[in-house]
Amino acid sequence: MNQPATTTLRGEARRADGVAAPATVVLAPDGFSVILAGSPPLAAGYRDATAVTVDAGSVRLRLGTGPGAETWLLERFGTQTGALARGLREGRLRQRLTDGLVELDDTAEIDLVEYEAPGEMGVGQLVYHDRGVVLAPVDERHAWKRVRRADIGTVTPEPAVGGIRVESAGRSLAPGASGAAALRIVRMGAVATKHAQRWAALRDGAAADAAAIVAGLIPEASYAARGAASASLLDGRPASAAMLGEAWAPLERAVLGVPPFDESYRALRQAGGGDAAPRWLAAAPERPGAPETPKIWFLVGLPGNLVAMELVSEGAHATYLFRVVPRVEFTGTLPVGALEAAVADVSEALIDARFLREPIALPAAHLAGADALGYRLALAALPSLAAARARFVARLVHRDGGSWTAALRDVIAWHDAVRDDAAEWPGRTVQESQIDQAAGLG
Repeated sequence: MNQPATTTLRGEARRADGVAAPATVVLAPDGFSVILAGSPPLAAGYRDATAVTVDAGSVRLRLGTGPGAETWLLERFGTQTGALARGLREGRLRQRLTDGLVELDDTAEIDLVEYEAPGEMGVGQLVYHDRGVVLAPVDERHAWKRVRRADIGTVTPEPAVGGIRVESAGRSLAPGASGAAALRIVRMGAVATKHAQRWAALRDGAAADAAAIVAGLIPEASYAARGAASASLLDGRPASAAMLGEAWAPLERAVLGVPPFDESYRALRQAGGGDAAPRWLAAAPERPGAPETPKIWFLVGLPGNLVAMELVSEGAHATYLFRVVPRVEFTGTLPVGALEAAVADVSEALIDARFLREPIALPAAHLAGADALGYRLALAALPSLAAARARFVARLVHRDGGSWTAALRDVIAWHDAVRDDAAEWPGRTVQESQIDQAAGLG
């Protein structure tokens, strides 16, 4: 992703407890610097800015968190004060989106809009990307609103306030479930129509991709069955047999009834209770607008507070296991809705991570390596990815000789008994070494 050209601004700067001095602020593509005469320059990445506020004509800049955090006051920039605050905020938004694996080009518009959301209202930066929308409130006390295109429901123009109202379709894993909520963007004037069109185009693009994926998988199914399946399998939203109705059986055969996944799927179903095993199918285009290359995965609920996930379109490499609820809370029976929530969380992380599994599964020592920097940045930028890593238990590599089946039995039994979330399955080291060997790292 390209950043805007370097900008140089001049005024004064000081630490919150220091004396102001003439300063030059350089906003470069990958970071910024504050240069004061006679002092070492301050150099930082935009992602380091945890707060950027404008107060009485100065910009208050907070860098970092915890004991090492610093607060700077950038003053006397005159008519350039707005450009300074905007440059810092836009640089931060772009850099954090890049960290979070969102690709923006240098022509991507970042609009400053007024918004209303449940429990809050304010001003935020609004940016569109290929998989959805991000609204980053200027008030850093409020979290970013990351709206996936599959979660965009009704988009209603509101001419009276020069805005739009977007109803969230929410995520639904069971018939009748809903997570609906509304977001309003107001006082945009004539450009509100353009924004309504962009939201609707993202929603409709997700629907078109889902319909094409389903048609490619089960062209022989009835029109009604394909329509129902397309409505459920939106951009990685997991769908159960109950949700897919008559489309479930042909989809199951098309995706999971053929080698190399038939044996592992059958074994996971058996471990999860046979025909009664809770299971889901999910699909999404590898790239929005390119449904001819879909990513497809399935999930199966297992005993012992576990859910299994396998990415079908990547070949039979490994099965990923995640805990459903914190181990200390597991008493042998899962709370109502907990398994569905875990399935949704894991699938959303997979979408947000652009189908990368390494940042979820890499052992801590590997994740700390220089070659894993991109994964660490993604984990810091994507709450869904960090949450999936916190749930992760093990990945079981597919190998000949029944080792996968034995490992599955072992991890289920172990996880059913353990209550410490920090505990690590004793067999994980062996599995990871096998994966390293297969990749030529061992």
